[in-house]
Amino acid sequence: MEGPTAVLEEIARRLQKDGVPSDASLEERLCHLWQELVQREGELLSSSNELQALRKQQASEMKEVENYVEHIRNLLEERESLAAEYERENEQLRAELAQMKHQLDSQRKEVVEMLEQEGLAEISQSSSSEQVAYMLVERATLLERLEAAERKLDTQTLTGNLREVHLQEELDHIRHTMEEELRQQQESVQRTKESMSKAHGEEVLKQREERQRLERDLEEASRRLTMAHEEIRHLTDELDSFRKNKHPSDVIEQQEAKEQNQRLSEEIRVLRERVCSLDAEREGLLEMVEMRKSTNHGPEISADQSALNLEQAGGADPLHGSLVSSEDQEVHKRCRREWEDQECRLREVQRRLDKLRGEHEELVERNEELEALLGEEQNCSKEAREQLEGELEGLRRKMKSMEAELSQRPTLISSPSAKEGSVNPQQQRDMPGERVAFLEGRLEEEKKWRKQLEVDLTAAQTVLRKEREMLQRNQEELKATRSEMQSLRVECQQAKALNQTLVQARGEKEVLEEKVAQLERTHARLKSDLAAQAENGPAQKDLRESRGQVSELTAQVERLKAELSSLEKDHRALKNEMTERSRQVLELQSELSKEAQLRLQAEGERQRLGLELQHVREQQHHQQHQQLQGVGLEGRRLKPEGEPRPRPAIGASSHEQGGSQLASLKQEMSRLHCTLEEERELAGQHQLALQAQISEAHARSKSQDSVLQQKTEENKQLKQDLVRTQNLFTSAERELRYEREKNLDLKKHNALLDQEKLKVCAELRQAQAKLAQLEQSERGRALEVERLQQRSRELELQLARSSQSRHSTSSLQEELCAERSRLIAADKKA
Repeated sequence: MEGPTAVLEEIARRLQKDGVPSDASLEERLCHLWQELVQREGELLSSSNELQALRKQQASEMKEVENYVEHIRNLLEERESLAAEYERENEQLRAELAQMKHQLDSQRKEVVEMLEQEGLAEISQSSSSEQVAYMLVERATLLERLEAAERKLDTQTLTGNLREVHLQEELDHIRHTMEEELRQQQESVQRTKESMSKAHGEEVLKQREERQRLERDLEEASRRLTMAHEEIRHLTDELDSFRKNKHPSDVIEQQEAKEQNQRLSEEIRVLRERVCSLDAEREGLLEMVEMRKSTNHGPEISADQSALNLEQAGGADPLHGSLVSSEDQEVHKRCRREWEDQECRLREVQRRLDKLRGEHEELVERNEELEALLGEEQNCSKEAREQLEGELEGLRRKMKSMEAELSQRPTLISSPSAKEGSVNPQQQRDMPGERVAFLEGRLEEEKKWRKQLEVDLTAAQTVLRKEREMLQRNQEELKATRSEMQSLRVECQQAKALNQTLVQARGEKEVLEEKVAQLERTHARLKSDLAAQAENGPAQKDLRESRGQVSELTAQVERLKAELSSLEKDHRALKNEMTERSRQVLELQSELSKEAQLRLQAEGERQRLGLELQHVREQQHHQQHQQLQGVGLEGRRLKPEGEPRPRPAIGASSHEQGGSQLASLKQEMSRLHCTLEEERELAGQHQLALQAQISEAHARSKSQDSVLQQKTEENKQLKQDLVRTQNLFTSAERELRYEREKNLDLKKHNALLDQEKLKVCAELRQAQAKLAQLEQSERGRALEVERLQQRSRELELQLARSSQSRHSTSSLQEELCAERSRLIAADKKA
């Protein structure tokens, strides 16, 4: 009886703790126990409901994971379609490049055919610089011929022939028109050259910016690859740790994890080698670009020098078409270089596309592996969920069976002996203890499974987050490749625009060639006229003298070249002297025109005086005739009268007056003749002096022109040096700007990395806080479960004590009944 009494005492103590007094009746105690049992059942139902809610949440999360995996597959399919589209666009661009190459070859062949048609087959196969040099030599010879023709015209103007003056005026007019046309052509060529140089400069700037952008993209891609591989390594480490925690005794999976780690390390090493090779290729490309810049800078300077020399050589250049052709050839060379650069760029882009395809394939493989891992995790979670559901169903059934047993158990149990009463409570005490132990084991297993599921969920969420980031990076890379393709299309359009400018330049070249042909025809016609005029001996002598003067002038030019330093100081003085000489020439020309006008006036005066003399003579003769007729008539009338008249005296006086007038007129005529002769002699002397001065002024002007030409060439050289230094300065500024931009990009990148680091730290803190909350909630739940288990144990003890008390009361009642029956029997016996 020690066991039941101890249980009853423990039940009494527990009831006193719960607030039930010791003198309470049996019904109150049973009611209190029933309330505790109902409360515990309610708590168990709430815990089961919470467990079902967690299962539903887990199922929804698994559905989200499946939807996200499906979304990843759709994104991969879209990426494959975009890659196929990019391949088609790349093939189209290759076809366009081949077509453009074919067009350039046809243009080169057309230039060779044009040179062969013009009889220049010798230089058709040579380089463009040699062709330009040949054109410059031809131009110099033609300029010498034109100067010789001008000297001939100058020597012929000294003869004073009106025809030569007229021809000189025509030649000046033609020369003026030619100068205007050539000036217009030079301006048009200069405009086209400036526009093309501007377009070329903009294109070079665009290409440099694009190269810088490609370098930045390459660095960003390498950085992203390193980050992606770090994340992949981190994921693989997490998966390995997860597998080890899940199956610590699985040696095969550990070996697979080791092999995967080795494979990942090999892939990381290969990627590092690729990054190193890409850096080496980038350095090589930078060196090639610098070499091309240096090689392109020299021909551009030489082309600018030749263009400036051709512009400053003289206005009356009939072979300006050679300049245009050289510029066209230079533009053609630039276009060819640009096409080569574009081809190199396209090859580089193709290589990068191949590299991106390889990376895309690797990412697809990684995604497949992650999908397989997710499938495995889903299967494991499903199995665990099914197992938990089966265990919960079993627990529910057991709880129901226990409740049924408790409800069906009778209040009073009759037992034949006290031994049986002592054995049944012991069995009843053992059965709830076993059930409580079994329930505790199940609860612990459920806790373990819940923790494992939470770990699996966190791992799956991290994997999904990393996959999402990788997909975003892949989308950014696709956008970058798309922008590169658009830039290549823009470059192709620019190349087409250059082809159109080449066609326009060809049309302008043809127009200029026609004008040059017209000028050559006019020059040949003038040459034939000059040859016809120079058939006389004096003209040939003058031509020889002019040739000798030309040789002397060439010697003087060489001597003046040697004395360049002294002439630099006297440049302004020579310029002032030139202005004075031109002013003197203008004054002499005005004096000659005045003298010619005076001569014309004297001749007119002479003719007027001759006419007046003739008129006076006619009047005198007419007056004499009238006087004679009048004298005869008066003599006839006055003879019979015999009166003397004074008429004959009047006629004599008038006759004397007419003779004196004639004598004065003759004296005046002789005086005018003398003055005219003197003026003629003076005009001839003055004209000879003017011609000598004019020839001397021409010679001086030519020498000063040569000096000025040398000065202009020196100024051009200085300008070219200045332009070269400016170009070097601008290139240095651009490099400095590029370095600054690079530093800014690095700072921005570091700032972005810091922001990402802060975000990751914040997310990690949030995850740690959530984990702490979950751990705290789990601890609270564990404490609650322990409290419930303790409460259930106490209830079972109370039930055992109540059953023992029932047994004791039943035994007491039986004893009372036996005593009553004995008393009744004793009373009956009595």
